[in-house]
Amino acid sequence: MLLRSKQIRINLLLLVDMVSVLLAYFIAGLIRFDDNAGWFSSILYMTTLLIFEVVCIVVFISGRKKQEKFLGAGKFQNAVICLQNTAMLAVFGVFYLFATQTAGLISRYFVGFFFIGYLIISYSLRMLYRIFLLKVAGSGINATNVMLIALKNEAPQIVRSIRDRKGNLINISCITIIDYDCVGKKIEGIPVVGNKNNFLDTHRENVYDEVFIHIPYNFEFELKKLILGFEEMGVTVNLNIEIYNLDAQEKTIRSFGHYSVISYMPVRFSPFDLFVKRAMDILGSIVGLLICFICFLIFGPIIKITSPGPVFFAQTRVGINGRRFRIYKFRSMYRDAEKRKAELMEDNEMSGLMFKMKDDPRITPIGRFLRKSSIDELPQFWNVLKGDMSLVGTRPPTVDEYEQYESYHMRRLSIRPGITGLWQVSGRSDITDFEEVVRLDLKYIDSWSILLDIRLIFATIGIVLFGKGAK
Repeated sequence: MLLRSKQIRINLLLLVDMVSVLLAYFIAGLIRFDDNAGWFSSILYMTTLLIFEVVCIVVFISGRKKQEKFLGAGKFQNAVICLQNTAMLAVFGVFYLFATQTAGLISRYFVGFFFIGYLIISYSLRMLYRIFLLKVAGSGINATNVMLIALKNEAPQIVRSIRDRKGNLINISCITIIDYDCVGKKIEGIPVVGNKNNFLDTHRENVYDEVFIHIPYNFEFELKKLILGFEEMGVTVNLNIEIYNLDAQEKTIRSFGHYSVISYMPVRFSPFDLFVKRAMDILGSIVGLLICFICFLIFGPIIKITSPGPVFFAQTRVGINGRRFRIYKFRSMYRDAEKRKAELMEDNEMSGLMFKMKDDPRITPIGRFLRKSSIDELPQFWNVLKGDMSLVGTRPPTVDEYEQYESYHMRRLSIRPGITGLWQVSGRSDITDFEEVVRLDLKYIDSWSILLDIRLIFATIGIVLFGKGAK
């Protein structure tokens, strides 16, 4: 009966992952050290095991929403979740080893065997646990019996929807119809036991642990009496009112001042994932600024000698949720480039709000090389360090572009803009439609993850090194 609780099921899943860490650790030791048991008593190895267990807990908690979906996810989706968990464990585990200067004291083969073993073992144990929940906990005494309260014409679809959901541990045991008296009849094979007058009496002769209320907002009914009546009897009430069930990407209940509200969000990012993203930005920007400084020593004098004007170019761009900031680049155009832009608009190769011209006469000779090699972008690492931008994100628009945006374009600005992104690694020199840029940016927002950022960073490095897709 304990497994009715979702909280308990998730806590047990965390225990499964922690056991996976333990098993993978000792199997890696047996493979690497054979019958030499000395490593087992090593304080260094045991401390590292403890740290890996702690990191495992942190990774699990940070992706709790994702972990909660494991029961309804398929084999491939669960494999992806395990792969992501292993990658995060590897990143923080290796960071710990280097930060504590113990990386050279622990066998690299051992560490490699551990992460491979953890991936395989965690996936296998999760699948066994999932089978257990679906086959054992999802039936009989462990099932959560629920009474559905709905309208006659909506009840069949609601029942089918709940039944069809994968990994569902809910059993609709009976139904109350409040707009007709259907007591004694069946809907989708489930008995109708109540109506708008006797719903509180249904608990005497029917077994249900919770109530699910699905009533349209425009149906006249005293919900207060309904909810408080069941609450007084100790029955958990789940309320779904149609007006709140808007087709938004993410919905969550939270405190807003002294009020409890439902928040509708285009995408919901976990605080931990955002913390990791920001940490990556800071570390990446420090490395980038070091490279920028070296390039400044080399190309700064060339920029000054070949065309009058400053070494750096600054321009106002629009960032997250409309915030304006100054973006910095190595100057690759002549001083009067902004004034001459209006004269060249008829030669714009982009359809839409962006401007792009293949043989732009405003670009200086050294500027062509800086752009082709993407060296001109290096000063933007200062924007990343300041927090105006991220390593990976959407393209930051100019002010004149932003002022012409349609409402759906605005969602591009729901995250920090980035030095690189999905658009930049998708053949930016070949894209001539602004709407395609928007589509790629929105695709990035909707599918964002730390692993996606890492993949795009490596893809960008490949583009810079080999020149593919550079403008």
